[in-house]
Amino acid sequence: MVSQFGLLLRRFRQEARLTLEELSAASGVSARAISDMERGASRGPQRRTVQALVEALELDDGQRTALTGAAKAGRPRPTGPIPGSCELPRAVGDFTGRAAQLRLLRRLAGQAGTPAATVATISGTGGIGKSALAVHAAGHLADLFPDGRYFLDLRGMDAAPLHPAMALSRLLKALGVPEKGIPGDEEERAGHYRALMRKRRCLIVLDNVAHESQVRPLLPPDGAAMIIVTSRRTLAGLEGVRQIPLAPLSGEETVDLLRAIVGEERTGPDPAGLTRLARLSGNLPLAVRIVGNRLQSRPGWTPSQLAGRLDDEERRLEALAAGDLAVAAAFALSYQQLSATARLVFRRLALAAAPDFGVPLSAVLGELEPEEAEDALEELVELGLLQSPYVARYRFHDLVTTSETETVARVIRQLAELPER
Repeated sequence: MVSQFGLLLRRFRQEARLTLEELSAASGVSARAISDMERGASRGPQRRTVQALVEALELDDGQRTALTGAAKAGRPRPTGPIPGSCELPRAVGDFTGRAAQLRLLRRLAGQAGTPAATVATISGTGGIGKSALAVHAAGHLADLFPDGRYFLDLRGMDAAPLHPAMALSRLLKALGVPEKGIPGDEEERAGHYRALMRKRRCLIVLDNVAHESQVRPLLPPDGAAMIIVTSRRTLAGLEGVRQIPLAPLSGEETVDLLRAIVGEERTGPDPAGLTRLARLSGNLPLAVRIVGNRLQSRPGWTPSQLAGRLDDEERRLEALAAGDLAVAAAFALSYQQLSATARLVFRRLALAAAPDFGVPLSAVLGELEPEEAEDALEELVELGLLQSPYVARYRFHDLVTTSETETVARVIRQLAELPER
């Protein structure tokens, strides 16, 4: 059934002698979205969309009032999230740093719906703090998204990541669609999801994405929503997204995070020990949190005493574990995603006592053609197991660089439970 808004929009467009495509070009609203409105598939578009249409159609005051009133009447009252469905996880109370990224995310949030939805991709190695940043940002952007904030883990590091059809089902349920109203066909689910997102000013965090094809159906093309994606991969194949790569914390930020975790009373008397701990953690937020938790759980230890235990490079990666947090396990998850060629190159490079290296050495060690070696190195960078500080030069992360080079390959093999090659 065509809505009152759809009838008015079609009448005003025809009176202006504009085609769908001409109105789309004049307003910035997609022709598909305008067609959905006229057919009644979209009954209550967002205010910004209506304003763009009003200006493009050059409506008088009476027509403007009629169209905006019909849009308001057709706009359903936003349905809040179903309890327990795609709710944001608990934010980290002692979150520290990332001020520039938070400012950028707020600026991008303000641009949502002009006219496209905003999509930001946060990428970086395991343990760099991607999820923590996304959740922290979602908490601080609540004022800009009155229709709700949602979180979905796509389990990108699992053997079987979450399928897009299942992800769509969970998001539709969170957006208030009853179980029986969720289409069985994946394409129909995606269409229903897009139609809903055009009407909602909400924020969705899609965490732990495996690859572009997994997340592409979950990115609405228009509307006032914002999507924050996190992944160990850069997801360079996604179109029209803002890339936010994360680097390790600065030394000052690392010290501040340790103080926030442990408390000034424990850290204040030993600033030198605190600085050593920051350096030994490689400024990796996961490692910093593990160090802070270990120190907090041992009231008799000073920062310098814990730093002394971590000075042994051969065992440092294994020692950075507390409860179910482990730095080596984070690296191992990335290792499991590698191709057989990249695994081979990684293990052989781990045995080469070189501060950095390039394609020629990698090709010799891996017994590969230069092109194959370069592809393997880029794959290792993509998953955060290598860093590329300069063009065509590569090195291990500080936490997997040891004086005993066999440690890197041994720890990764043990935690990944992969056989020797």
